[in-house]
Amino acid sequence: MLFKKIIFDNYKTYYGTQQVDLYIPPEVKEKEGKNIILIGGLNGAGKTTILKAIKDVLYGRREVSEEEYKKVFSNVINNTFYGEGGRECSVSLVLETDSGEEWTIKVKWFFNAYKMMTMDEREVTIKSPKMYMPKKNLVQNIEQYNRLIDKIMPYYASPFFIFDGEEVKEIIVRQEQAEMKEAIHKITGMNSYKQLLKDLNALKLDLEAKIIKAQRGSQVHALKTQLEEVQSSLLALETKKKDTRAKIIQYEEKINELRKKRNKIFSQNSRSREEIVKRQGKLISEIDQSKKNLDSLLKDSIVPIILKNNIINLKKQLKVEQDARNAKVVKQASLKPYRQFMESLLNIPISPALTSEQIEQINQIGEDIWINQHEIKVAPENEVKELHDISFKDYQVIQNYPVRDQKDISELINRISKLEQDFEATEVELRNAPEFKDTTEENEKIDSLTKMVGQLTLQMKSINNKIQRDTDIKTTLMNKLTRNSGNDGDMGKLKVQLENTTSVITALNRYITDVTTLKANFIKEEFSKMLLKLFRKQDEFGKIEFDINTFTVRLFNDKMQEVSINDRSAGEMQMISSALIWALIKVSDLELPVVIDTPLGRLDSHHRNQLINHYYNELSNQVIILSTDTEITQDYVNVMRANSYKQYMLDYNETKKYTLIRDGYFEFIGR
Repeated sequence: MLFKKIIFDNYKTYYGTQQVDLYIPPEVKEKEGKNIILIGGLNGAGKTTILKAIKDVLYGRREVSEEEYKKVFSNVINNTFYGEGGRECSVSLVLETDSGEEWTIKVKWFFNAYKMMTMDEREVTIKSPKMYMPKKNLVQNIEQYNRLIDKIMPYYASPFFIFDGEEVKEIIVRQEQAEMKEAIHKITGMNSYKQLLKDLNALKLDLEAKIIKAQRGSQVHALKTQLEEVQSSLLALETKKKDTRAKIIQYEEKINELRKKRNKIFSQNSRSREEIVKRQGKLISEIDQSKKNLDSLLKDSIVPIILKNNIINLKKQLKVEQDARNAKVVKQASLKPYRQFMESLLNIPISPALTSEQIEQINQIGEDIWINQHEIKVAPENEVKELHDISFKDYQVIQNYPVRDQKDISELINRISKLEQDFEATEVELRNAPEFKDTTEENEKIDSLTKMVGQLTLQMKSINNKIQRDTDIKTTLMNKLTRNSGNDGDMGKLKVQLENTTSVITALNRYITDVTTLKANFIKEEFSKMLLKLFRKQDEFGKIEFDINTFTVRLFNDKMQEVSINDRSAGEMQMISSALIWALIKVSDLELPVVIDTPLGRLDSHHRNQLINHYYNELSNQVIILSTDTEITQDYVNVMRANSYKQYMLDYNETKKYTLIRDGYFEFIGR
């Protein structure tokens, strides 16, 4: 599925009707390698609004009460439009499915005189290549609407395809939570297989019940008795299996508690002398790098900064002179036919001859009449003194010359000051730092409990073998009952259905085991591969890996002790989460657009370059990036020029308090 466009109608900062064309034809990605739509704007211009609007259209009513929904959406109408008396706003999302259908999903919100949202209205229009007229449906049932949306972009997949770049670390923070694991299982297809297996087992039980019910005659009494004994044995084994499983869960919970306790110690150790010294080394490196960046920025930008006012004044003067020249050229071109006519007319002898003053007066009066009759629009000639004589090419170069201010330099100086303050703070912290605490006791308890879980797992395997044995005996008895029942056609069909269902269950169990391992290993491989591309300091960690048993990311220090992943910096967490998203997208069967807000805000220059060069241009066939000016570097410019199909700029008018969408991207696109 691909997004084609998003249309705003007085939604939040977007006054009136405005739209963004997001479509990238598939052949463009194949032939030119361009898969990025770039949308830029300063903070508050409406970037995050685009991301939230997409979510609002697709999933706005999910997992919220009616009261919460009205509260959240009572502030989405544009303030200017509301002040003019408007009482409704809308967002329309147009997309194209893999079957060639064009869907237009429109959500409209209605408001009362107190700016409270009173109701919403959802409309889905589907246009098929085979349809003469599109099919329009007004949604009456929100559950039906949710099922319809899940066909094209499932709700469980949305955290991995539509996200805030600065908050993407939440995927790692929440990885232990059940809903996150559930989402990962769904996006990899695991839940579908498990649901199918559950349905097949229910079908098998139903068939077995029908066969037992269909038995007739005393000749099958002994078989039924044996069958009851086997079923009783199976019931006892299932109970034992359930109890064993409960013990395993109990021990695993204790292991998790111990891990949390150990992680707390790890967190305390992060404030120990050894860790503080490490942080000091990192701060020194960052201070040195920031100073180099400041020197480079001063070298490249000091002249434009110093001459900022002169450059602006020169541009204004050149514009005035150019406008004056253009006005003269327009007037001369418009009056050329008139002057040719007057020249021919006055060359004819007149008696008595006209004086030069009369000729000049006739010329002037005739010129005014000619302009009025032909409705020629001629700009008034202002007395402008031309100070410069430059070519049009030089004029364009000067007008496009960038104007720089001291904001970037101030930010770097402030950053250096902050880092130096942090370094001084670590000096104080170092004097009061605790000693490093050993986690051997916790590790030994974890190992002991893990061993007990292993023993119970072996017991579980033995119980499963016995269940399989009794199940085979049960199947044999069922077959004998079928043959001795005296029933004909119906019983024969039930037997065939049961045999087929049992075969499918056996094959599916084997398939689920194999494909789960296969997909988990694929995620692990893709995660590791992308991590190597993104990270600069591999030696800081003993190991970062994706655990194929728990479907979680685990981090180990240089002594191969597991450490809390939550203690890493925001930038490192973002890179780890990005690598996991990459792996999950690659393992899923979903070909969906990716929408990312402020993806580079908290990253240093190295990690920014790695994401730009090795990540976004291969992440999906359509990647929509919403960014601010603070994320822009020269490397970013070069790569985006090569990989972005379209660029848009969100201009917020401070006076009118609304945003306009225009083509282009800050000041470098097209230069």
